[in-house]
Amino acid sequence: SEASVSRWKFVYNRRLALERELGQEALDRKEVMDLIEEVGLTKAVWGIGDCYEKLVKEFLVNTSEDCDDPLSKEFRKVFVRGRCVEFSPTVINQYLERNEEPQAEAEVSDNDVCKAITANHIKQWPRKGKLSSSKLTMKYAVLNRIGAVNWVPTNHSSDIAIGLAKFIYIVGTKTKFDFGTYIFEQTLKHAKSLAIKMPIVFPTLLCSIILDQHPGILISSDVAYKRESPLTLH
Repeated sequence: SEASVSRWKFVYNRRLALERELGQEALDRKEVMDLIEEVGLTKAVWGIGDCYEKLVKEFLVNTSEDCDDPLSKEFRKVFVRGRCVEFSPTVINQYLERNEEPQAEAEVSDNDVCKAITANHIKQWPRKGKLSSSKLTMKYAVLNRIGAVNWVPTNHSSDIAIGLAKFIYIVGTKTKFDFGTYIFEQTLKHAKSLAIKMPIVFPTLLCSIILDQHPGILISSDVAYKRESPLTLH
């Protein structure tokens, strides 16, 4: 479509926030791995498949702004390379092997998040907008390290913004949360934005969802992205 063509130059220049597998040291942290398993995010940190940059970007360019509109013929469908990919919060949750019950949004104040992740050392979310990651408890420091790379990508590891703080709070407290909807909405942002400095999150997960439905969709110019070494905790 015309919209896709004009959007290509923006999406083409966005960087992939490529997920990194956890190294052995992280996998040995039973408490943290149990939390990740409990909330259903194991597939986003371990046993990660191949990521094909061109396929992900073609998928995003073809994701309609109306993908979340029940009245649209492209509701929860993305047409890429002549195939139709079913794409919805339910599809994402099924891929993550998470339970299907719709879950309410996590209602929690910034200050409550702050207290929980610092073991009550800091009672109010800082005015300057970010919390020093040195204030986090050991558990949340580990979740922050994983989350800053894989879930809410950021290049600032010394301080933590509220988006990532809420995410690790949800994982750390096993709060009921619909990650399928979260990932779906993050993906739709690319359909609706012309920003370039906007990392593409969960790219391997998107590839896996496409390839699960259409194993034959790859073409000869698709090359698996070279992944960085497993994530260490230091």
